[in-house]
Amino acid sequence: MSPVTFLREVKQELNRVTWPNREEVVEGTIGVLTFTGIIAAYFWIIDMIFTKLLQFIIKQGV
Repeated sequence: MSPVTFLREVKQELNRVTWPNREEVVEGTIGVLTFTGIIAAYFWIIDMIFTKLLQFIIKQGV
């Protein structure tokens, strides 16, 4: 396949793609950021719990 043929087919495929509109992009971005924030908070809480637990164990000399 020649490079010209390849690029022509790529252009044809890109014309068939259904691109999201601005509202869909904004909604998707907000969803991803919200989910990421929730997961980050979850891991932060778990990390704090394990940190306190480990500090307690070390202070007890166990």
